[in-house]
Amino acid sequence: MRTPFPCAGHRALHAPTRREFLYSLGASLGSVAFTSLLAGQLRAAGGGPSPLAPKPGHFRAKAKNCIFLMMEGGPSHIDTFDPKPKLAQLHLKEFTREGKTKSAMESGKRYFVQSPFKFRKAGRSGADIAENWEHLAKVVDDLCFFRGCQVDSVNHPTAMYQMNTGNRFPGDPAIGAWVNYGLGTLNQNLPGFVVLPEVSYPQGGPPNWGNAFLPANFQGTPLRAKGSPILDLAPPAGITREHQRQNLDLLGQLNATHRDAHPQHDELAARMDAYELAFRMQMQVPGLLDLEREDAKVKESYGIGQDATDAFGRKCLLARRLVEQGVRFVQLYAGTWDSHD
Repeated sequence: MRTPFPCAGHRALHAPTRREFLYSLGASLGSVAFTSLLAGQLRAAGGGPSPLAPKPGHFRAKAKNCIFLMMEGGPSHIDTFDPKPKLAQLHLKEFTREGKTKSAMESGKRYFVQSPFKFRKAGRSGADIAENWEHLAKVVDDLCFFRGCQVDSVNHPTAMYQMNTGNRFPGDPAIGAWVNYGLGTLNQNLPGFVVLPEVSYPQGGPPNWGNAFLPANFQGTPLRAKGSPILDLAPPAGITREHQRQNLDLLGQLNATHRDAHPQHDELAARMDAYELAFRMQMQVPGLLDLEREDAKVKESYGIGQDATDAFGRKCLLARRLVEQGVRFVQLYAGTWDSHD
């Protein structure tokens, strides 16, 4: 067996092959990229600019923030914006891999089903939209229908990972983490990437908004659906902000000593940043999360106060308030719409 990378002090037994040369070139490029990531972490750990500080993009952008509505499980594309007239001919015919059909009554297996809704052309753009979308049809010219997104798995967790990270398996950064890594956030008193889940986390859990191999500062911050959105946001009784500030300064000195001895661990630097961020959030978050201060007409327009729309409407209104305060990326989970009946 040939050894492409001989030990020091030993002469190479052969010239590198083309494959070995390309491998070493790729490894070198990867090393450069990885070194750049580490350098950014060390700058942040050494008291330099915050990793979440605003950064200019490569191109002048029209959008400054993103609110991502994630409706897990549906609704089906054939019931919304993607008419399939051929289904009318195949209705209740069995689906087979060979493309052959037979009566569903003969087999009781998987079969084609046409949409129960009719479609119409809406707006000046003439976009296809199901007739049951009464109000959405009025703003159809403000929408972009992207039909190029599909996943390779019908299993919920893997499809969720692929939707949020581009990979069917956990281990890649979420889209919100990438956005904050590239652009930073406009408000240093709030997280740059906020997640608003249901009472329970979606299938696949926190890796859907994780930072993966990016520095830990860029992971999403979930707000709890019930009770205090963030645990321990308010200081204990009898503890003043001055007392908290003194405690954080002492903790920061101790952590800095440990960080200097172990600069390769970015988790500590991120945790120190998180403590400071939490201290600043105590002043801004309570008022931000208090939706009762909103005008009654605004709350009504979001469906707040109506059983069917109250929970999601509150999250949508909160998302708007967050981006108005400079949060770069907010992701809302509407729970699972999946139905097998």
